[in-house]
Amino acid sequence: MRLLLLPLAALLLVAAQPPDAQAPEPEWRTAVELDVLLHPWSYEPKTIRFPAGRPVRIRFVNQSPTTMAFGARDFFRAARLRPRDEDIVRHGGFRLGPGDTRDVDLVAPPGRYRVRSFNLLHRLLGMSGEIVVD
Repeated sequence: MRLLLLPLAALLLVAAQPPDAQAPEPEWRTAVELDVLLHPWSYEPKTIRFPAGRPVRIRFVNQSPTTMAFGARDFFRAARLRPRDEDIVRHGGFRLGPGDTRDVDLVAPPGRYRVRSFNLLHRLLGMSGEIVVD
């Protein structure tokens, strides 16, 4: 009988744990803020740099008279985004209409990530860059 108590106690301890214990919610109000401008055929800055493991709010601003895209599939998959931005992870980026802005809050791991437009012609004309998280 005592031999059964130990496995039963272990089972109860495992069952008492929350199924998907996630990391605590970041302190979004302390986020580092930066702007990324989408110009016709370029991003500004060309190299986007910010600290790893800290909340960051990036405001993307389309300063072009046409719709522009910001694609960084590997970066958005690696970063932790707010639930409202889940569409960015699914698509690997997003599009902004002329004059539109979009704020994206995230926490990113260290690394170097490629950024480029979804549009091949835009990429050929220079719409690419890099994200450096250190």
